[in-house]
Amino acid sequence: MTSQLPHIRWLFAVLLFLFQGTANAQSVINRSLAAADKQGVLEPFRDTEVATAEMGVVRELYVKPGDVIEEKAEIGRLDNEQQRLIVNEAEIDVSSFGMLETARRECEFNQRRVDETAKTVAHGTSSPKELNRFQLDLSISKAKLQAQQEAKLVSQARLEKAQLMLHERTIRAPHRGTVVAVNRDVGEYIAGNAPSIIRLVDTSKLRARFYLADEAAERFRKTGRAEIRLANHVVVSADVEFVAPFAIADGAVIEMTVVIDNSDGNIRSSKCELVQF
Repeated sequence: MTSQLPHIRWLFAVLLFLFQGTANAQSVINRSLAAADKQGVLEPFRDTEVATAEMGVVRELYVKPGDVIEEKAEIGRLDNEQQRLIVNEAEIDVSSFGMLETARRECEFNQRRVDETAKTVAHGTSSPKELNRFQLDLSISKAKLQAQQEAKLVSQARLEKAQLMLHERTIRAPHRGTVVAVNRDVGEYIAGNAPSIIRLVDTSKLRARFYLADEAAERFRKTGRAEIRLANHVVVSADVEFVAPFAIADGAVIEMTVVIDNSDGNIRSSKCELVQF
């Protein structure tokens, strides 16, 4: 038993060394992670590749890089000659009342004839069979009138569809922002596999993304606010937008995003860091 003591002591010393080494390495990793987690990158609140569901040739382009445009502002227009013709045809169809008026007059005529014949039948001067025939004619004329009225509703729907198709040939901004890139020029074809015409960014707000340890993430989840130091060392307040409900990647960090007001457009650098960490 005494002869085994040196071996036991040696084994204990090796285990202690390995444990301390692992603890020290983990401590270094944690310190490095904590230092890196303070750093974030600011990005536009919205970064949109403005596209169109329509295909066609760009006929007009109303914007250039650097332009600040409002929501629903016109960006450009695709070729729309065919759509204009369809709208014109639909408008003519809607405004044409000849067939409808003919059916209405025919219905009124048959109604008067039925009323007059009914009186003569009551006096015994007309045959009931003749009245039945006139009543049948009245029923048919009423059905024709209804068909014309329904056709007019269909024509109105076709006109609205044609107007929508024409409207879609004009590309509009989905939100306010700055044009940072124009992907198509006048005369170029926009295909279904590459529908983007411009890139539009909204920098009225900025979003920063951080990756935090669970304890730090929970603090920000509760407060809903964060202090952010910008590249020029100015500290601004930010609203916590999102804290992930679970860890990502290797399970060591939780993603958090915050939103900073930039309505005055003074923040331009992308670097930032958390003050309260």
